[in-house]
Amino acid sequence: MRPLAAVIRDEYLAVLRNPGTLLIFLGGLLVYSMVYPLPYTNQVIREVPVVPVDLDHSALSRRLLRWADATEEVRLAAPAADPAGARDRVLLEGAGGVLVIPEGFERAVLRGEQATVSVYADATWFLAYRQVVSGLYKAAATLSAGVEIRRLTAADFGERHALKARETLRVEARPLFNPSGGYAYYVVPAVLVLVMQQTLLIGVAVMGGARREGHVAPAAGASALAVLVGRAFAYVTWYSFYPLFYLTVVYGVYGFPSPGDPFEAMVFLMPFLIAAAMLGITLAGLFRTPDDAIPALLFMSVPVVFLMGFAWPLETLPVGLRWLAMLLPATPGALGFVRINQLGASLTEVSGLWFLLWGLAAAYAVPAWFAVRGELARAAATPDREEAAESGAPPQTHETPGAPESQI
Repeated sequence: MRPLAAVIRDEYLAVLRNPGTLLIFLGGLLVYSMVYPLPYTNQVIREVPVVPVDLDHSALSRRLLRWADATEEVRLAAPAADPAGARDRVLLEGAGGVLVIPEGFERAVLRGEQATVSVYADATWFLAYRQVVSGLYKAAATLSAGVEIRRLTAADFGERHALKARETLRVEARPLFNPSGGYAYYVVPAVLVLVMQQTLLIGVAVMGGARREGHVAPAAGASALAVLVGRAFAYVTWYSFYPLFYLTVVYGVYGFPSPGDPFEAMVFLMPFLIAAAMLGITLAGLFRTPDDAIPALLFMSVPVVFLMGFAWPLETLPVGLRWLAMLLPATPGALGFVRINQLGASLTEVSGLWFLLWGLAAAYAVPAWFAVRGELARAAATPDREEAAESGAPPQTHETPGAPESQI
């Protein structure tokens, strides 16, 4: 057990002495987790400017405009004389939509005919589009209900019977797990899991590049298995504090709901951290310098976002991409973490994802062991090459064919 304990100690010291890795493990993760949710502080857009075009100029059209302006979703801007002028206002002034009330609107309503108002919303900005459509629909539906109730009352239904006839089926919609309907509650928890994976992969790859350049001393007197287990243990114990930081500090500062059991969330994330550490050790063997690892893994973050299933539904991806997504620890990790922490699921209910993470950890441990073994072989051959270069003799190897590796 002494070689294993020495590997764990040396790995902690190597991380603390490497400014690049320390900046990624501490600064990058902590700062990013606190800064990333800031743009989503105002989760729901309110009072999106809408340009009204009133071609009817009647009392009923003015009432519709007042009710539209009274909604929290939209705010009426200065009116335009015609739809073409309103279109120019949308293009030049950044208005979110246009409400056009046609000529003869009041006359059609009073005659009991079908009256139509036109709503044009900027669909290039989905959040504003939703608010414009929902706000103007709410105002139009309210006006329509009032007109219908008045018509039924005039037909000797009585006000109470008119209300019942108008609301034959009443629907109450209550959003679950995201009371405000905001974007932050939806996207930030999954992104925080991705941040853990990517910073861990980048940090471990930077350490691998530093070892190749000779800035970090290789493990001496330990087997490849001891080095693999020791390094993975160091990274996992280091990163096990970050889910606690998320649940206590980040969620507390931004007021994210967390109805799930934090202990079960931590238990679920353990195989995720192990799988990410093994994947990082595997990738570390592919980069010769730290400068190669950082851009390669940073650019990989964007495709991973779309493969994880929260920015784009996982069910709509091709089958091959879905299989690829599930091979990334962040995908099952984010799905299970969100279900436990945000939806209140138990560990038993996400056991399939939990066992998948254990399978990924075991699968990535195999190439990680080969990567560590190759690193130790290169480190053992380096002194012989230096001596051979000085003496002019061919390098000698000290390995005995078929000799078993020393055990932990």
